[in-house]
Amino acid sequence: MKLRIGTPKEVFLGESRVAMTPESAFQLQKLGHGCVLESGAGLAAGFTDEAYRKAGVEVVDSAEALFASVDVIAKV
Repeated sequence: MKLRIGTPKEVFLGESRVAMTPESAFQLQKLGHGCVLESGAGLAAGFTDEAYRKAGVEVVDSAEALFASVDVIAKV
């Protein structure tokens, strides 16, 4: 079963980790899964939305859009 896996922004103050990096998203996609990221989710960890797009990740504008479009949520 292929899944759409989504990562929202972390909400805790000072949290700089992100559950999905461009590289991990690339590896998940090699397995046939789709990856979705809330815009800005990787910034504190040093990953731009453009880096995710280059890795084939769909970047959405809000957590609501993310939650409505994925099967699984990956969070720190």
